[in-house]
Amino acid sequence: MKVLVFDIASDYAHFRKPYTTTSALTYSVPPRTAIVGLLGNIIGVQSGGFGKSEQSSYFEAKGLKTGVRVLRSVRKTTFNLKYLHTKSGGSILVPVECVISPKYRIYVTGNTELLSVVKGKLENHETHFTPYLGISEFIASIDYIGEYEANDVNGEVLVDSIVYLFDEGEIRFESGLNLFRETHAISMDNDRRVQSYSEIAYEEDSKRILLLKSPSQSVIVKLNGAEDEVIMLV
Repeated sequence: MKVLVFDIASDYAHFRKPYTTTSALTYSVPPRTAIVGLLGNIIGVQSGGFGKSEQSSYFEAKGLKTGVRVLRSVRKTTFNLKYLHTKSGGSILVPVECVISPKYRIYVTGNTELLSVVKGKLENHETHFTPYLGISEFIASIDYIGEYEANDVNGEVLVDSIVYLFDEGEIRFESGLNLFRETHAISMDNDRRVQSYSEIAYEEDSKRILLLKSPSQSVIVKLNGAEDEVIMLV
C-alpha cells in the first residue's frame, strides 16, 4: 500500500459541530468529511452546490482512506463573526469557536489513479480551488511530506494518528496523556445526510495512543521511512 502524507496549517480553523445553534462550536480535529472536502479542493472535485456532497461518492468509488495526526497542541478561542442576511440585507453577530494556529498531518491512500492525481498536485504545490480549514476565510497552507510504502500492523500497537473507535475499538488510558474524545461524521451521501459516525480519540500534545483492539472498519499501517509512524486509516 502507498500512502501520501502532507501537512495542513492555518491561523485558525472551524469544523462546526452540527448540533450547536446559538453559538458555533468546533471540533478539535477535522472530521473525515472535512478531509474529503479538502481533497476535493486540491484536485478540483466540486461538491455539487449548496446542500450537496457529491465529493463523497467520487472518493469512495476510488477507495479513499484517510488518517489525521494532531501536530500542535489544541487551543481554542471564540470570535464574533458577522453574517449577512441575504434577503433582508441586514447582518447578525454570531459567536464562533475556533482552533488557534492548527496544524495537522493528513494521510491519504486509494487506487492508483487517485494517488497519481493527488500526488501531482501536491508535488507541484498546486490546488484547483483554494484550500481552507472549515471556513473560507481560514485559508490553509499545504506542505507535501512525501509518498511512503506502508505495511499492515496487527495486535496491540502505539498509534501516532487519531484513533477511530467506532463501536469496537479499545484504547488504554495512561497517566501523562491528555486524551480527548469527539464524535465525527465519517461518510455522507450526495445530499449531505450522514451515513456513518465514529467516536475518535486524540492526544492533545500529539503523544502516541496505545490501541488494544482496532475496529474492523479501519486499517492500521506503519509507514516505512517516515520516522516509523503508525497510523489508522478509515
